[in-house]
Amino acid sequence: MQLISMYLPQFHRVKENDKWWGEGFTEWTAVKGADKLYDGHIQPRVPLNENYYDLIKRDTMEWQADLMHQYGVDGQCFYHYWFKDGRQILEKPAENLLQWTDIDMPFCFCWANETWARTWSKIQEKNEWSFRHEGKNRPYGSGILLEQQYGEEKDWRIHYEYLRRFFKDQRYIKNDGKPLFLIYKSRLLICLGEMLACWNRWAIEDGFGGIFVIGANTDFNTEKHLDGVLNHEPQDAIFRIKPKIEQGIMKYGYKELWETLLKTESFRANTYYGGFVGYDNTPRRGRSGIVVEGMSPDIFQKYLSMLIAKNESAGNEYVFLNAWNEWGEGMYLEPDIENGYSYLEAVKKARENYIEYLDDYNEDSKILSLSWKKELDFYREKAFRYEKYWKIFDAWMNLREQGKKIENYLVSEDIRRIGIYGVGMMGKHLITELSDSKVEVVYGIDQNAELIKDYIHIYRPDEVIPDVDAIVITALFEVEKIKKNIEGKRNCKILLLEEIITDLNENRG
Repeated sequence: MQLISMYLPQFHRVKENDKWWGEGFTEWTAVKGADKLYDGHIQPRVPLNENYYDLIKRDTMEWQADLMHQYGVDGQCFYHYWFKDGRQILEKPAENLLQWTDIDMPFCFCWANETWARTWSKIQEKNEWSFRHEGKNRPYGSGILLEQQYGEEKDWRIHYEYLRRFFKDQRYIKNDGKPLFLIYKSRLLICLGEMLACWNRWAIEDGFGGIFVIGANTDFNTEKHLDGVLNHEPQDAIFRIKPKIEQGIMKYGYKELWETLLKTESFRANTYYGGFVGYDNTPRRGRSGIVVEGMSPDIFQKYLSMLIAKNESAGNEYVFLNAWNEWGEGMYLEPDIENGYSYLEAVKKARENYIEYLDDYNEDSKILSLSWKKELDFYREKAFRYEKYWKIFDAWMNLREQGKKIENYLVSEDIRRIGIYGVGMMGKHLITELSDSKVEVVYGIDQNAELIKDYIHIYRPDEVIPDVDAIVITALFEVEKIKKNIEGKRNCKILLLEEIITDLNENRG
Protein backbone atom coordinates (compact mmCIF):
# COMPACT_ATOMS: atom_id res chain seq x y z
CA MET A 1 0.00 0.00 0.00
CA GLN A 2 1.25 3.47 -0.90
CA LEU A 3 0.83 6.53 1.30
CA ILE A 4 0.36 9.61 -0.86
CA SER A 5 0.22 13.14 0.52
CA MET A 6 -1.48 16.09 -1.15
CA TYR A 7 0.98 18.67 -2.40
CA LEU A 8 0.35 22.41 -2.86
CA PRO A 9 2.51 24.15 -5.52
CA GLN A 10 1.67 27.69 -4.30
CA PHE A 11 5.11 28.47 -2.80
CA HIS A 12 6.61 30.53 -5.62
CA ARG A 13 5.82 33.81 -7.28
CA VAL A 14 3.61 34.08 -10.36
CA LYS A 15 2.51 37.24 -12.14
CA GLU A 16 -1.19 36.52 -11.48
CA ASN A 17 -0.74 36.45 -7.69
CA ASP A 18 1.33 39.63 -7.84
CA LYS A 19 -1.54 41.29 -9.69
CA TRP A 20 -4.40 39.95 -7.55
CA TRP A 21 -2.97 39.97 -4.04
CA GLY A 22 0.09 42.21 -4.12
CA GLU A 23 3.73 42.12 -5.16
CA GLY A 24 5.53 38.96 -4.03
CA PHE A 25 2.45 37.08 -2.84
CA THR A 26 2.85 33.34 -2.23
CA GLU A 27 1.32 30.95 0.30
CA TRP A 28 3.99 32.11 2.75
CA THR A 29 2.46 35.60 2.70
CA ALA A 30 -0.73 34.29 4.31
CA VAL A 31 1.22 32.03 6.69
CA LYS A 32 3.48 34.81 7.96
CA GLY A 33 0.56 37.24 8.31
CA ALA A 34 -1.63 34.92 10.38
CA ASP A 35 -3.05 36.33 13.63
CA LYS A 36 -3.26 34.64 17.00
CA LEU A 37 -7.03 34.96 17.51
CA TYR A 38 -7.35 33.68 21.10
CA ASP A 39 -5.28 32.34 23.98
CA GLY A 40 -3.79 29.01 23.01
CA HIS A 41 -4.22 29.59 19.27
CA ILE A 42 -1.02 28.37 17.61
CA GLN A 43 -0.46 31.07 15.00
CA PRO A 44 1.47 32.06 13.05
CA ARG A 45 3.00 28.68 12.09
CA VAL A 46 6.74 28.91 11.45
CA PRO A 47 8.77 26.36 9.46
CA LEU A 48 11.76 24.80 11.22
CA ASN A 49 14.81 27.02 10.76
CA GLU A 50 12.42 29.56 9.15
CA ASN A 51 12.65 27.58 5.93
CA TYR A 52 10.28 29.67 3.82
CA TYR A 53 11.35 27.82 0.72
CA ASP A 54 10.82 28.58 -2.96
CA LEU A 55 9.45 25.64 -4.95
CA ILE A 56 11.15 26.87 -8.11
CA LYS A 57 14.51 26.01 -6.59
CA ARG A 58 15.93 22.56 -7.21
CA ASP A 59 17.34 22.12 -3.71
CA THR A 60 13.83 22.57 -2.23
CA MET A 61 12.44 19.58 -4.11
CA GLU A 62 15.55 17.53 -3.40
CA TRP A 63 15.05 18.20 0.33
CA GLN A 64 11.36 17.27 0.13
CA ALA A 65 12.13 14.04 -1.75
CA ASP A 66 14.70 13.04 0.87
CA LEU A 67 12.18 13.66 3.68
CA MET A 68 9.57 11.56 1.92
CA HIS A 69 11.79 8.51 1.64
CA GLN A 70 13.20 8.91 5.14
CA TYR A 71 9.77 8.98 6.81
CA GLY A 72 7.60 6.68 4.70
CA VAL A 73 5.68 8.93 2.30
CA ASP A 74 5.53 7.09 -1.04
CA GLY A 75 4.38 9.87 -3.31
CA GLN A 76 3.12 13.42 -3.73
CA CYS A 77 -0.22 14.28 -5.32
CA PHE A 78 0.35 17.68 -6.95
CA TYR A 79 -2.67 19.94 -7.30
CA HIS A 80 -3.05 20.59 -11.02
CA TYR A 81 -4.72 23.85 -12.12
CA TRP A 82 -6.16 23.73 -15.64
CA PHE A 83 -8.85 26.18 -16.69
CA LYS A 84 -10.92 27.34 -19.66
CA ASP A 85 -9.01 27.32 -22.97
CA GLY A 86 -6.08 25.50 -21.39
CA ARG A 87 -5.10 28.37 -19.08
CA GLN A 88 -2.75 27.20 -16.29
CA ILE A 89 -1.25 28.53 -13.10
CA LEU A 90 1.24 27.16 -10.54
CA GLU A 91 2.37 24.53 -13.04
CA LYS A 92 6.10 25.30 -12.82
CA PRO A 93 7.06 23.01 -9.88
CA ALA A 94 5.67 19.90 -11.63
CA GLU A 95 7.20 20.93 -14.94
CA ASN A 96 10.56 21.43 -13.25
CA LEU A 97 10.30 18.00 -11.65
CA LEU A 98 9.73 16.54 -15.10
CA GLN A 99 13.11 18.01 -16.14
CA TRP A 100 14.91 17.05 -12.93
CA THR A 101 14.76 13.33 -13.63
CA ASP A 102 17.28 12.44 -10.92
CA ILE A 103 15.02 13.72 -8.09
CA ASP A 104 13.30 10.61 -6.73
CA MET A 105 9.85 12.04 -6.05
CA PRO A 106 7.03 9.71 -7.21
CA PHE A 107 3.99 11.85 -8.01
CA CYS A 108 0.53 12.06 -9.52
CA PHE A 109 -1.98 14.86 -10.16
CA CYS A 110 -5.20 16.02 -8.54
CA TRP A 111 -7.09 18.33 -10.87
CA ALA A 112 -8.38 21.20 -8.70
CA ASN A 113 -11.23 21.85 -11.13
CA GLU A 114 -12.89 24.90 -9.60
CA THR A 115 -13.19 28.44 -10.88
CA TRP A 116 -10.92 30.82 -9.01
CA ALA A 117 -12.91 33.82 -7.82
CA ARG A 118 -12.94 36.46 -5.15
CA THR A 119 -14.95 35.76 -2.01
CA TRP A 120 -17.72 38.20 -2.92
CA SER A 121 -18.25 36.72 -6.39
CA LYS A 122 -21.68 35.20 -7.05
CA ILE A 123 -19.99 32.02 -8.33
CA GLN A 124 -21.11 29.23 -5.98
CA GLU A 125 -18.46 26.54 -6.55
CA LYS A 126 -15.19 28.44 -6.40
CA ASN A 127 -11.74 28.49 -4.90
CA GLU A 128 -11.32 31.58 -2.70
CA TRP A 129 -7.59 31.84 -2.30
CA SER A 130 -7.12 34.76 0.00
CA PHE A 131 -10.04 36.16 1.97
CA ARG A 132 -7.73 38.22 4.17
CA HIS A 133 -6.00 39.84 1.17
CA GLU A 134 -9.08 40.88 -0.79
CA GLY A 135 -8.51 44.57 -0.14
CA LYS A 136 -11.13 47.26 0.47
CA ASN A 137 -12.14 48.14 -3.07
CA ARG A 138 -14.75 45.49 -3.76
CA PRO A 139 -16.95 44.42 -5.39
CA TYR A 140 -15.99 45.19 -8.94
CA GLY A 141 -16.56 43.18 -12.10
CA SER A 142 -17.64 39.54 -11.85
CA GLY A 143 -14.97 38.64 -9.31
CA ILE A 144 -13.79 35.78 -11.52
CA LEU A 145 -10.02 35.36 -11.59
CA LEU A 146 -9.68 32.14 -13.59
CA GLU A 147 -12.81 30.63 -15.12
CA GLN A 148 -13.37 26.90 -15.28
CA GLN A 149 -15.08 25.53 -18.37
CA TYR A 150 -14.57 21.99 -19.63
CA GLY A 151 -15.11 22.47 -23.34
CA GLU A 152 -15.46 19.58 -25.77
CA GLU A 153 -13.33 16.87 -27.37
CA LYS A 154 -10.75 19.20 -28.93
CA ASP A 155 -10.23 20.84 -25.51
CA TRP A 156 -9.99 17.46 -23.76
CA ARG A 157 -7.38 16.42 -26.31
CA ILE A 158 -5.21 19.45 -25.56
CA HIS A 159 -5.46 18.73 -21.84
CA TYR A 160 -4.60 15.06 -22.33
CA GLU A 161 -1.60 15.91 -24.52
CA TYR A 162 -0.25 18.07 -21.71
CA LEU A 163 -0.79 15.34 -19.11
CA ARG A 164 0.72 12.64 -21.31
CA ARG A 165 4.19 14.16 -20.87
CA PHE A 166 3.90 13.45 -17.15
CA PHE A 167 2.18 10.07 -17.54
CA LYS A 168 5.22 8.85 -19.52
CA ASP A 169 7.57 9.71 -16.66
CA GLN A 170 8.77 6.62 -14.78
CA ARG A 171 8.06 8.37 -11.47
CA TYR A 172 4.41 9.02 -12.27
CA ILE A 173 2.31 6.75 -10.01
CA LYS A 174 0.39 4.08 -11.92
CA ASN A 175 -2.23 1.50 -11.03
CA ASP A 176 -1.61 -1.66 -13.04
CA GLY A 177 -0.01 0.47 -15.73
CA LYS A 178 -2.73 3.14 -15.69
CA PRO A 179 -1.71 6.67 -14.62
CA LEU A 180 -3.37 7.64 -11.32
CA PHE A 181 -5.39 10.85 -11.65
CA LEU A 182 -7.59 12.51 -9.02
CA ILE A 183 -10.37 15.05 -9.59
CA TYR A 184 -11.06 17.35 -6.66
CA LYS A 185 -14.73 18.14 -7.40
CA SER A 186 -15.82 15.51 -9.89
CA ARG A 187 -19.51 16.36 -9.41
CA LEU A 188 -18.91 19.63 -11.32
CA LEU A 189 -17.87 17.77 -14.46
CA ILE A 190 -21.15 17.24 -16.29
CA CYS A 191 -19.15 15.95 -19.28
CA LEU A 192 -17.14 13.51 -17.15
CA GLY A 193 -18.31 10.34 -18.91
CA GLU A 194 -17.58 11.64 -22.41
CA MET A 195 -14.26 13.20 -21.41
CA LEU A 196 -12.96 10.09 -19.65
CA ALA A 197 -14.04 7.89 -22.55
CA CYS A 198 -11.81 10.01 -24.79
CA TRP A 199 -8.94 10.10 -22.31
CA ASN A 200 -9.06 6.34 -21.83
CA ARG A 201 -9.09 5.73 -25.58
CA TRP A 202 -6.06 7.97 -26.08
CA ALA A 203 -4.27 6.47 -23.07
CA ILE A 204 -4.81 2.94 -24.44
CA GLU A 205 -3.40 4.08 -27.79
CA ASP A 206 -0.35 5.35 -25.87
CA GLY A 207 0.12 1.98 -24.20
CA PHE A 208 -1.11 2.86 -20.71
CA GLY A 209 -4.20 0.64 -20.68
CA GLY A 210 -6.34 3.63 -19.69
CA ILE A 211 -6.33 6.12 -16.80
CA PHE A 212 -7.19 5.21 -13.20
CA VAL A 213 -9.41 8.08 -12.05
CA ILE A 214 -10.42 8.70 -8.43
CA GLY A 215 -12.95 11.43 -7.69
CA ALA A 216 -13.47 13.40 -4.50
CA ASN A 217 -16.63 15.43 -3.79
CA THR A 218 -18.62 13.28 -6.16
CA ASP A 219 -22.27 12.31 -6.62
CA PHE A 220 -24.34 9.48 -8.10
CA ASN A 221 -24.25 11.03 -11.58
CA THR A 222 -20.47 11.12 -11.81
CA GLU A 223 -19.15 8.29 -9.65
CA LYS A 224 -20.33 5.64 -12.14
CA HIS A 225 -17.63 6.94 -14.52
CA LEU A 226 -14.86 6.70 -11.89
CA ASP A 227 -12.53 3.90 -10.82
CA GLY A 228 -12.84 4.98 -7.20
CA VAL A 229 -14.04 7.72 -4.88
CA LEU A 230 -12.06 9.49 -2.17
CA ASN A 231 -13.33 10.61 1.21
CA HIS A 232 -11.38 13.86 1.22
CA GLU A 233 -10.61 14.80 4.81
CA PRO A 234 -11.15 16.62 7.03
CA GLN A 235 -13.86 18.24 4.89
CA ASP A 236 -16.03 15.11 4.70
CA ALA A 237 -15.92 14.60 8.48
CA ILE A 238 -16.55 18.29 9.16
CA PHE A 239 -19.89 18.03 7.33
CA ARG A 240 -20.93 15.19 9.63
CA ILE A 241 -20.53 16.83 13.03
CA LYS A 242 -21.56 20.07 14.65
CA PRO A 243 -18.88 22.65 15.52
CA LYS A 244 -18.67 24.69 18.67
CA ILE A 245 -18.56 28.44 18.21
CA GLU A 246 -16.18 30.32 20.51
CA GLN A 247 -15.31 33.99 20.13
CA GLY A 248 -17.00 33.88 16.74
CA ILE A 249 -14.73 31.09 15.44
CA MET A 250 -15.86 27.61 14.38
CA LYS A 251 -13.91 24.94 16.24
CA TYR A 252 -13.76 21.16 15.94
CA GLY A 253 -12.04 18.54 18.07
CA TYR A 254 -9.17 16.63 16.46
CA LYS A 255 -10.13 13.30 18.04
CA GLU A 256 -13.80 13.72 17.16
CA LEU A 257 -13.03 14.37 13.48
CA TRP A 258 -10.66 11.41 13.27
CA GLU A 259 -13.10 9.07 15.01
CA THR A 260 -15.86 10.25 12.69
CA LEU A 261 -13.89 9.61 9.52
CA LEU A 262 -12.68 6.22 10.79
CA LYS A 263 -16.30 5.14 11.39
CA THR A 264 -17.47 6.37 8.00
CA GLU A 265 -18.44 3.59 5.64
CA SER A 266 -19.78 3.63 2.10
CA PHE A 267 -22.02 1.35 0.08
CA ARG A 268 -19.92 2.29 -2.95
CA ALA A 269 -17.16 0.00 -4.17
CA ASN A 270 -13.57 1.31 -4.31
CA THR A 271 -13.87 3.95 -1.62
CA TYR A 272 -10.53 5.34 -0.50
CA TYR A 273 -10.58 6.58 3.09
CA GLY A 274 -8.48 9.72 3.49
CA GLY A 275 -6.88 11.26 6.56
CA PHE A 276 -5.46 14.61 7.62
CA VAL A 277 -2.63 16.01 9.72
CA GLY A 278 -4.38 19.05 11.20
CA TYR A 279 -6.55 21.96 10.12
CA ASP A 280 -6.61 25.72 10.72
CA ASN A 281 -7.41 27.92 7.73
CA THR A 282 -7.48 31.21 9.65
CA PRO A 283 -4.25 32.36 7.91
CA ARG A 284 -6.38 32.59 4.76
CA ARG A 285 -9.80 33.40 6.21
CA GLY A 286 -9.21 35.13 9.57
CA ARG A 287 -12.19 34.90 11.95
CA SER A 288 -14.26 33.38 9.15
CA GLY A 289 -12.03 30.33 9.26
CA ILE A 290 -12.16 26.93 10.97
CA VAL A 291 -9.82 25.70 13.70
CA VAL A 292 -9.30 22.06 14.66
CA GLU A 293 -8.01 21.81 18.23
CA GLY A 294 -6.33 19.06 20.23
CA MET A 295 -3.95 17.70 17.59
CA SER A 296 -0.70 16.05 18.61
CA PRO A 297 1.86 13.76 16.92
CA ASP A 298 0.93 10.83 19.21
CA ILE A 299 -2.79 11.08 18.48
CA PHE A 300 -2.04 11.49 14.77
CA GLN A 301 0.15 8.37 14.80
CA LYS A 302 -2.55 6.24 16.43
CA TYR A 303 -5.31 7.33 14.10
CA LEU A 304 -3.13 7.12 10.98
CA SER A 305 -2.27 3.52 11.94
CA MET A 306 -5.98 2.78 12.13
CA LEU A 307 -6.61 4.51 8.82
CA ILE A 308 -3.94 2.45 7.06
CA ALA A 309 -5.46 -0.73 8.52
CA LYS A 310 -8.93 0.37 7.42
CA ASN A 311 -7.78 0.94 3.84
CA GLU A 312 -5.85 -2.32 3.69
CA SER A 313 -8.84 -4.29 4.98
CA ALA A 314 -10.88 -2.65 2.21
CA GLY A 315 -8.33 -3.81 -0.37
CA ASN A 316 -7.19 -0.29 -1.25
CA GLU A 317 -3.84 0.36 -2.90
CA TYR A 318 -3.51 3.92 -1.57
CA VAL A 319 -3.94 6.03 1.55
CA PHE A 320 -4.34 9.74 0.77
CA LEU A 321 -3.19 12.14 3.46
CA ASN A 322 -4.01 15.85 3.63
CA ALA A 323 -1.36 17.22 3.35
CA TRP A 324 2.37 17.54 2.79
CA ASN A 325 2.55 21.33 2.77
CA GLU A 326 -0.83 23.08 3.15
CA TRP A 327 0.66 25.61 5.56
CA GLY A 328 -2.13 28.15 5.02
CA GLU A 329 -4.66 25.57 6.24
CA GLY A 330 -2.56 24.06 9.04
CA MET A 331 -2.24 20.71 7.20
CA TYR A 332 1.42 19.87 6.79
CA LEU A 333 3.92 17.14 7.54
CA GLU A 334 6.93 19.34 6.94
CA PRO A 335 8.88 20.24 10.12
CA ASP A 336 8.03 23.40 12.08
CA ILE A 337 9.45 25.09 15.18
CA GLU A 338 6.55 23.82 17.32
CA ASN A 339 6.93 20.08 16.69
CA GLY A 340 10.09 19.61 14.64
CA TYR A 341 9.93 16.35 12.68
CA SER A 342 7.36 14.77 15.02
CA TYR A 343 4.55 14.43 12.48
CA LEU A 344 6.88 12.87 9.91
CA GLU A 345 8.14 10.48 12.58
CA ALA A 346 4.50 9.65 13.37
CA VAL A 347 3.97 8.64 9.74
CA LYS A 348 6.93 6.27 9.87
CA LYS A 349 5.74 4.69 13.14
CA ALA A 350 2.17 4.39 11.90
CA ARG A 351 3.35 2.44 8.88
CA GLU A 352 5.33 0.13 11.10
CA ASN A 353 2.58 -0.43 13.69
CA TYR A 354 -0.70 -0.45 11.74
CA ILE A 355 -0.77 -4.27 11.72
CA GLU A 356 -1.89 -4.31 15.36
CA TYR A 357 -5.21 -2.77 14.21
CA LEU A 358 -5.60 -4.94 11.11
CA ASP A 359 -7.32 -7.89 12.78
CA ASP A 360 -9.98 -5.58 14.21
CA TYR A 361 -10.65 -4.05 10.81
CA ASN A 362 -10.65 -7.41 9.05
CA GLU A 363 -13.33 -8.62 11.47
CA ASP A 364 -15.22 -5.36 11.09
CA SER A 365 -14.95 -5.61 7.31
CA LYS A 366 -16.82 -8.94 7.36
CA ILE A 367 -19.68 -7.29 9.23
CA LEU A 368 -19.46 -4.16 7.12
CA SER A 369 -19.42 -6.27 3.96
CA LEU A 370 -22.83 -7.64 4.88
CA SER A 371 -23.97 -4.13 5.79
CA TRP A 372 -22.62 -2.84 2.48
CA LYS A 373 -24.55 -5.49 0.54
CA LYS A 374 -27.75 -4.66 2.38
CA GLU A 375 -27.26 -0.96 1.72
CA LEU A 376 -26.46 -1.62 -1.93
CA ASP A 377 -29.60 -3.74 -2.29
CA PHE A 378 -31.59 -0.93 -0.67
CA TYR A 379 -30.32 1.64 -3.19
CA ARG A 380 -30.80 -0.73 -6.11
CA GLU A 381 -34.41 -1.22 -5.07
CA LYS A 382 -34.80 2.54 -4.68
CA ALA A 383 -33.34 3.12 -8.15
CA PHE A 384 -35.73 0.53 -9.60
CA ARG A 385 -38.70 2.28 -8.00
CA TYR A 386 -37.63 5.71 -9.27
CA GLU A 387 -37.16 4.29 -12.75
CA LYS A 388 -40.71 2.91 -12.71
CA TYR A 389 -42.15 6.24 -11.54
CA TRP A 390 -40.16 8.03 -14.24
CA LYS A 391 -41.56 5.74 -16.95
CA ILE A 392 -45.15 6.31 -15.79
CA PHE A 393 -44.67 10.08 -15.70
CA ASP A 394 -43.15 9.96 -19.18
CA ALA A 395 -46.18 8.05 -20.47
CA TRP A 396 -48.52 10.48 -18.67
CA MET A 397 -46.82 13.48 -20.26
CA ASN A 398 -47.13 11.75 -23.63
CA LEU A 399 -50.90 11.59 -23.13
CA ARG A 400 -51.10 15.29 -22.35
CA GLU A 401 -49.04 16.14 -25.43
CA GLN A 402 -51.57 14.18 -27.52
CA GLY A 403 -54.53 15.85 -25.84
CA LYS A 404 -55.70 12.61 -24.22
CA LYS A 405 -57.29 12.92 -20.78
CA ILE A 406 -57.75 10.55 -17.87
CA GLU A 407 -61.13 12.27 -17.38
CA ASN A 408 -62.35 10.89 -20.74
CA TYR A 409 -61.30 7.37 -19.80
CA LEU A 410 -63.22 7.49 -16.52
CA VAL A 411 -66.35 9.03 -18.07
CA SER A 412 -66.33 6.33 -20.75
CA GLU A 413 -66.49 3.78 -17.92
CA ASP A 414 -69.42 5.69 -16.39
CA ILE A 415 -67.27 6.80 -13.46
CA ARG A 416 -68.08 10.27 -12.08
CA ARG A 417 -67.09 10.07 -8.40
CA ILE A 418 -63.79 8.55 -7.30
CA GLY A 419 -61.54 8.04 -4.34
CA ILE A 420 -57.76 8.12 -4.81
CA TYR A 421 -55.61 5.63 -2.93
CA GLY A 422 -52.17 7.15 -2.42
CA VAL A 423 -52.02 10.94 -2.12
CA GLY A 424 -48.30 11.26 -2.66
CA MET A 425 -46.61 12.59 -5.76
CA MET A 426 -48.75 10.63 -8.26
CA GLY A 427 -51.99 11.15 -6.37
CA LYS A 428 -51.59 14.90 -6.12
CA HIS A 429 -50.94 15.20 -9.85
CA LEU A 430 -54.09 13.19 -10.52
CA ILE A 431 -56.15 15.42 -8.22
CA THR A 432 -54.86 18.48 -10.08
CA GLU A 433 -55.63 16.99 -13.49
CA LEU A 434 -59.20 16.13 -12.51
CA SER A 435 -60.00 19.48 -10.95
CA ASP A 436 -62.65 21.36 -12.98
CA SER A 437 -63.48 18.12 -14.82
CA LYS A 438 -66.59 15.95 -15.07
CA VAL A 439 -65.05 13.59 -12.51
CA GLU A 440 -65.22 14.51 -8.81
CA VAL A 441 -62.44 13.42 -6.48
CA VAL A 442 -64.45 12.80 -3.30
CA TYR A 443 -61.62 11.78 -0.98
CA GLY A 444 -58.16 10.33 -0.72
CA ILE A 445 -56.82 7.33 1.16
CA ASP A 446 -53.30 7.36 2.56
CA GLN A 447 -51.49 5.76 5.49
CA ASN A 448 -50.01 9.18 6.28
CA ALA A 449 -53.41 10.88 6.37
CA GLU A 450 -52.62 12.98 9.42
CA LEU A 451 -49.55 14.44 7.72
CA ILE A 452 -51.22 15.34 4.43
CA LYS A 453 -52.77 18.77 4.10
CA ASP A 454 -54.94 18.94 1.02
CA TYR A 455 -58.27 20.37 -0.18
CA ILE A 456 -59.96 16.95 -0.03
CA HIS A 457 -60.60 14.74 2.97
CA ILE A 458 -57.95 12.06 3.52
CA TYR A 459 -58.85 8.74 5.18
CA ARG A 460 -56.45 6.23 6.66
CA PRO A 461 -56.60 2.71 5.11
CA ASP A 462 -58.10 1.27 8.33
CA GLU A 463 -61.01 3.75 8.39
CA VAL A 464 -64.52 3.31 6.95
CA ILE A 465 -64.71 4.99 3.54
CA PRO A 466 -67.82 6.36 1.73
CA ASP A 467 -69.33 4.95 -1.48
CA VAL A 468 -67.90 6.10 -4.81
CA ASP A 469 -68.01 4.80 -8.37
CA ALA A 470 -64.37 3.71 -8.30
CA ILE A 471 -61.16 3.94 -6.35
CA VAL A 472 -58.04 4.72 -8.38
CA ILE A 473 -54.81 3.33 -6.93
CA THR A 474 -51.81 5.51 -7.73
CA ALA A 475 -49.31 3.26 -5.95
CA LEU A 476 -47.03 1.20 -8.17
CA PHE A 477 -45.95 -1.37 -5.58
CA GLU A 478 -47.75 -3.81 -3.24
CA VAL A 479 -50.84 -3.25 -5.38
CA GLU A 480 -52.45 -6.66 -4.74
CA LYS A 481 -52.31 -6.10 -1.00
CA ILE A 482 -53.94 -2.66 -1.42
CA LYS A 483 -56.69 -4.07 -3.69
CA LYS A 484 -57.52 -6.81 -1.18
CA ASN A 485 -57.81 -4.24 1.60
CA ILE A 486 -60.22 -2.08 -0.45
CA GLU A 487 -62.32 -5.06 -1.61
CA GLY A 488 -62.99 -5.93 1.99
CA LYS A 489 -64.58 -2.52 2.58
CA ARG A 490 -66.29 -1.36 -0.61
CA ASN A 491 -67.93 -3.07 -3.56
CA CYS A 492 -66.84 -0.69 -6.32
CA LYS A 493 -64.53 -0.66 -9.28
CA ILE A 494 -60.85 -0.66 -8.45
CA LEU A 495 -58.59 0.84 -11.11
CA LEU A 496 -54.83 1.23 -11.32
CA LEU A 497 -53.54 4.58 -12.56
CA GLU A 498 -50.68 2.75 -14.28
CA GLU A 499 -53.14 0.63 -16.27
CA ILE A 500 -55.29 3.66 -17.19
CA ILE A 501 -52.25 5.50 -18.56
CA THR A 502 -51.05 2.42 -20.45
CA ASP A 503 -54.51 1.77 -21.92
CA LEU A 504 -54.90 5.38 -23.04
CA ASN A 505 -51.49 5.33 -24.73
CA GLU A 506 -52.24 2.11 -26.56
CA ASN A 507 -55.92 2.47 -27.41
CA ARG A 508 -58.38 5.16 -26.43
CA GLY A 509 -58.41 8.93 -26.74
